[in-house]
Amino acid sequence: GGRVAVIAPRALHHVLLPHLPGASAGESPDLTRPVVLLTPRQSKGLEFDEVLAVEPQRYEESDLYVALTRPTQRLGLLHSEPLPEPLAIALKA
Repeated sequence: GGRVAVIAPRALHHVLLPHLPGASAGESPDLTRPVVLLTPRQSKGLEFDEVLAVEPQRYEESDLYVALTRPTQRLGLLHSEPLPEPLAIALKA
């Protein structure tokens, strides 16, 4: 339950959206929906119960911080390339 944000670079939204039935996305997504697909910048200032950060190695450093601090309960990472060094180090600790 709760609100879930999938945070990903805009270039991946067209790939992800078909796998997120009922999700809201776009320039002005409906934040009342249970699942929203956002860019890191769109998520700034918002909170979600759960966040899935997709390909965080592609985010700018300030956007990475924003994305990783949006969840109130759970954070997931989905990546196909090595994580940014500070994040990889933190996960090993």
